[in-house]
Amino acid sequence: MGKVSELNAKQKGFQYQIWLMLVIVGGVILAGFLMVPNTEEQRQQMLSRLGTTNVGELVKPTLDFSSVLTDLDPTEKPKWIIATTGGSGCDATCEAMLFDTRQVHMLLGKSTRRVERVYLYDVENTTPDQIETIKQVHPFLAIIPVISSELLAILGGSSAQWDMQTPRHFVISPDQKAILYYTADHDGNGLLDDLKHLLKYSPDR
Repeated sequence: MGKVSELNAKQKGFQYQIWLMLVIVGGVILAGFLMVPNTEEQRQQMLSRLGTTNVGELVKPTLDFSSVLTDLDPTEKPKWIIATTGGSGCDATCEAMLFDTRQVHMLLGKSTRRVERVYLYDVENTTPDQIETIKQVHPFLAIIPVISSELLAILGGSSAQWDMQTPRHFVISPDQKAILYYTADHDGNGLLDDLKHLLKYSPDR
């Protein structure tokens, strides 16, 4: 009789452990769903909360780049964009920064398909020969002409405003909102880390 009682007690203890594990697993899954942002506003709130971890500079307020990305080929799912722009033509600094974006894109591994590289070049200060050279070196880079005054109008009044005399990277969300920017002084590894972080918390739409 004592053995039966002992066996029943062990079975109950085992059942409690199973239920406890199920509650923990369920809680983790639920928390994961709640943490994934569904809107741009929620993503920005998450960026603000986690802002101390990003290497790039936050764009405040976020900027709508859709008017200068109209020539971008449509895709089945909207992608994150690394856009490089600024500078007079594509000088040595610009070339080095474009090379960095290529390396970052490759190092994203299975997330590569969720990101697109774009070069927004100033039509008034970039020659056709320069563009042809860039196409040969970067065959998978989307190259889009912009008028510097139009881009300056978009940047006006934001934390990302600058004279455009030097190149910069912008990380642009699938909603075509610029949320982070990087100068030539930023390490390419920082851009990679920030993108990985954003892709981790952004739904693959």
